[in-house]
Amino acid sequence: MLRRTFQLIPGVGPWKEKDLWARGIQTWDDFPGNGAVLGQKLDEGARRRLELAREALARRDLKGLAAMVPQREHWRLYPEFARDAVYFDIETDGAQEQNPTVVALFDEAGLRVFIQGRNMDDLPEAMAERRLWVTFNGSCFDVPVLRQYFGKRFPTPDAHIDLRFVCRRLGMGGGLKEIEDKWGLARPPHMKGVNGWDAVLLWRAYRERGDVEALRFLVEYNLYDSFQLRSLMDKAYNRALDDLNMDSEPRVPVFERGELLYDVSRLILELGPTERDLKVLERVRAQDRDLHQD
Repeated sequence: MLRRTFQLIPGVGPWKEKDLWARGIQTWDDFPGNGAVLGQKLDEGARRRLELAREALARRDLKGLAAMVPQREHWRLYPEFARDAVYFDIETDGAQEQNPTVVALFDEAGLRVFIQGRNMDDLPEAMAERRLWVTFNGSCFDVPVLRQYFGKRFPTPDAHIDLRFVCRRLGMGGGLKEIEDKWGLARPPHMKGVNGWDAVLLWRAYRERGDVEALRFLVEYNLYDSFQLRSLMDKAYNRALDDLNMDSEPRVPVFERGELLYDVSRLILELGPTERDLKVLERVRAQDRDLHQD
């Protein structure tokens, strides 16, 4: 789809692009090397722009291509750079400053979880490993929260696809869980109805009482928020091609989540109490002993 994108030419929007397709100019290579195509003022610049795009793609220059392609069309970059993608989601403490508590990443290397008070400081380096970020509402919430928290340490991706806005253009409004259900990406029964405020309560139960089971439930919830984005990205890309009547353009295979469930279970079971958690438990038990002695 990227090679069919002519909106990277200044002055070419969705309608002019569709007109080019209708005239048989389906890809960059179909754009005539001479003669009138878009008009005398645009043609010379268009040919230069397309040559720059070809060179950038040959170099795998995602940043350069993202700068040329309008933000609303960044979904078209996906198949070419899917192996460079990281899908992530964050939970916060619910305070006014919205500090991150748990962050789950999913990429080609698998699942990773970063937890406040354990390994959260390692997150910026992990995020910097991937050039393409995929989120749901991340441009409005997740990334600003993380950037505020980490400051200059937090990296900037070469491109960021926010599926909230991609799905909205496809007529799929609402929140992440609602869209998942509509597209057959339902979560297991014990995850049904869990929301962002529940995530805050689970974190508080962990921090205030050392409730490791609450932490495990919170991490599981956050993991689903991250790896579900891979399947959602695949479905959204294919749906966008359908909307453009791109029958000859290859669809991407939709990611099957089943192969990840073992890793989810393993990560959750590995979350034992830290030394701090044990001290919380010691304090709570001591308070309980004192209460019953009285």
